[in-house]
Amino acid sequence: MGESAVKAEIELRHLRVFVTLVEVGAHARAARALGISQSTVSETLSALERTLGTALLRRAPKGPLLTPAGQATLPYARRMLALANELVTELTKASADVSATLLVSTVESISAYVLPSRLAALRARWPKVRLEVTTGSCPEIRERVAAGKSDLGLVLEGETAAVDDSVLATGRLVIVASPAHPLVHRHPSADQLRRHEFYMCDAGGNYNQVLRQHFEAAQVPAPRTQALGSVEGLKRALLAGGDALGLVPGHAVEQELRDGRLAEISVSPALPPLVLRAVIPPESSPSPVVDALIGLLRDSLSGEPRR
Repeated sequence: MGESAVKAEIELRHLRVFVTLVEVGAHARAARALGISQSTVSETLSALERTLGTALLRRAPKGPLLTPAGQATLPYARRMLALANELVTELTKASADVSATLLVSTVESISAYVLPSRLAALRARWPKVRLEVTTGSCPEIRERVAAGKSDLGLVLEGETAAVDDSVLATGRLVIVASPAHPLVHRHPSADQLRRHEFYMCDAGGNYNQVLRQHFEAAQVPAPRTQALGSVEGLKRALLAGGDALGLVPGHAVEQELRDGRLAEISVSPALPPLVLRAVIPPESSPSPVVDALIGLLRDSLSGEPRR
């Protein structure tokens, strides 16, 4: 490798894509792990190879393989990324006066039932960090992160994509009703379920898709749905009486199920699990505040955060 080949500046974001690609073994999986497009992964790797003046990976049937230059580069890339993380962490530890604004975009149920206690812990650690939370659909959240309008996106999706480091927790999607509903304590068939209207948080989105797929698998028509705008609106409508059913994430109705104000309707097969996934801007610098929040959120839907 000639001296002139590496005169251009090596960027950390290029190294991050290279290391991720090596670790997950495929462009598509690297794109999901980094929250960027597959074409961006390819373009970023090409930019790094142009900077270094040599190919780092070669195509193979089972995924990209390291070239000799790639094997030489990999340990240095990992060390540079680790040092960058250590620098930011140490600077944060050195000052209790970290002052910044953390912009988080997430779905309503995470904002209302999961984030508050975690944000309180974050404020206790960094009192001067200002937090702003906006809610939206999963596509809207991804768009805000990609546009640089949010430092962290938190999406709640069906467990259909590959599980990688961006998955923070798993949870349940549940069907609930008032305790007096005729289907409580029964295991209704899809045909029995479809005779009841389903209350939903919104008119579209992942939950509606999960519901449709459940009835398609049973080869019966999907039930009528009604969007009520929010989880709280849905719960209040069910508590007001009637024979409607609600479809909500389990963490949003834990208290009501515990108190007996709502009841869960058991179905077979069970609805697929939900995953809470972190979406981070592709070119963002390591942030100890974001890392700390992600750490607090790990396993947040199925238990206490990891210590």
